[in-house]
Amino acid sequence: MVRIPEPELMEDPTQVESYAHADFETAHSFLIRKFQDRLPSRFTPESILDLGCGPGDMSSRLYSQFPNSNFTFLDGSGFMLDLCKKRMDIMVLKKRNKKMEFKKELIQEFVPESPYDLVFSNSLLHHLHDPFEFWGAVQRSIHSDSFIFISDLMRPDTLNIANQLVERYANDEPKVLKKDFYNSLLAAYRIEEVKEMLEIVRLDSKLNIEPITDRHWICYSKPRL
Repeated sequence: MVRIPEPELMEDPTQVESYAHADFETAHSFLIRKFQDRLPSRFTPESILDLGCGPGDMSSRLYSQFPNSNFTFLDGSGFMLDLCKKRMDIMVLKKRNKKMEFKKELIQEFVPESPYDLVFSNSLLHHLHDPFEFWGAVQRSIHSDSFIFISDLMRPDTLNIANQLVERYANDEPKVLKKDFYNSLLAAYRIEEVKEMLEIVRLDSKLNIEPITDRHWICYSKPRL
């Protein structure tokens, strides 16, 4: 099935609110467990970048695991970033000594002041019309020992399968969210396409990629020998 791009940013308030209040507990808990399973032993990142943080559900899970790290949350949507800030304000102690930054910035324009120990991203790549803007931002944000973890949707083979996935996993969600999930599936990249991207940007020797559900893949740093 040919990829059908969707808008790069969620700027419609109704769409943003529906996404922010959707029940992602099962999927996001599963993704975080996969992330934890692939982390190097005794990994304690001083600095963490969350690329495309959205409303902050995954961001809050990252913070729970690494409460002493410095965080940068980046999203091009002001609505999404505001929701992320509100979520993190609830979690973070006012006396916290570490730094937490929220950046409203398009990924293609993001140039970090210094590299991060952990670069994390969930469900951002499929939003981008030019996927190499994503990989460029990742490359600008890492040093030789950084750990990278990326997860995203996987485009199904047919429109019929896309509809089946929507009914299976979003049947009880509002109509606007079901439509958004469907469009995201059609805009997602297939694993073969991501592998080709990694080869082009010369990250294939550094990153593993694998499917983990019928609709998700993950890409993460290979263990150091």
